[in-house]
Amino acid sequence: MTLSLRTLLSLSLVALALPTWASADAPISTREFEIRNDRAYLGGQPVELWGLRCGNALHSTVITERHIRNLDNMAAHGINLIGVYIQGSNAGWPDPDAAANGFTRDGKLRSYTAERLESLIREADRRGMVVMVGLFSPRKDQDFYDEAAVKQAIEQAAGFLQERKLRNVFVDIMHEYSHPERIDHPIFREPDGAAKKAKLTAWFKAVAPEIEAGICPDSRSETADSYPGMDVRIIQKNMPIPAQGFVVNVETQRQDAYQNDGVFNQTNLDYIFADCRRFKEAPNAAMLFHAGFIQGITNYSGSAPHAEMGGHGTGSRDRGVRFYYQWVRDNVGRWEYPRHVPAAAGL
Repeated sequence: MTLSLRTLLSLSLVALALPTWASADAPISTREFEIRNDRAYLGGQPVELWGLRCGNALHSTVITERHIRNLDNMAAHGINLIGVYIQGSNAGWPDPDAAANGFTRDGKLRSYTAERLESLIREADRRGMVVMVGLFSPRKDQDFYDEAAVKQAIEQAAGFLQERKLRNVFVDIMHEYSHPERIDHPIFREPDGAAKKAKLTAWFKAVAPEIEAGICPDSRSETADSYPGMDVRIIQKNMPIPAQGFVVNVETQRQDAYQNDGVFNQTNLDYIFADCRRFKEAPNAAMLFHAGFIQGITNYSGSAPHAEMGGHGTGSRDRGVRFYYQWVRDNVGRWEYPRHVPAAAGL
């Protein structure tokens, strides 16, 4: 069958109008993440979330695959939440700006980033896990041409999650809002932060009204951790846990150095375990454990970002965050959706 020139032109125009991530297949919906009465629910079931900050998990297809291959080990140790960013996070050492950017300068979602993200989200759903999807980071916001490009990027990300029926997610629209050094676009910083955050969130919710979203403040700024229209109350580092809202610390205070990643002394471990206990005692809160070993690209180890837990972190020949995995396993239990199975139940 020979298509007419008019038909070919029509098909070409339709293709140009489609988002770069558009697919012809009919997607199957994942479980749905929800917040009810300041508590997390997945697939209609109440869940307790314990996470890892994997900010650069979408950096390459190989790195995404490494994270997917470790999901079973995460679940076996009670970890059921991971956080990834479309605009990659701090890449550590030797180049903190080396992270990939999943958006073009005019705000289009790159097709290969979308493919990696969907693959990771669906594999997480198979295990009853939740994915925090971050959109923007303070090291990459300057790559957008203007506010119109920011708006398009939000709409593209929201449209992708909505149309691909990826619902086991919540969104950090802008990480470290009002960062004092690295944010360029005025909409991402004070003054008038509450109104600007509400505007960013309204752009997202106009496309994906049922996907929970929030914005993480920079812990050193005076911008608030709540604002009109937010669903998730996002904090970072050593910020206190608010008593109201469903709270997620998407970046706990890192205790290892990118220049010597995966190595921790006793003071570091004491801080980490105290942080774990703090969140275990807060029923309305969850945390994403943050380490240079997990997030950095290359680092001194030469093999980061590590999707794997590695060693116990006692030295350069034992780099890793195994101690966090084991703490969650021993104090919370292994993850078998929709609940953790504690050690007393045969862990």
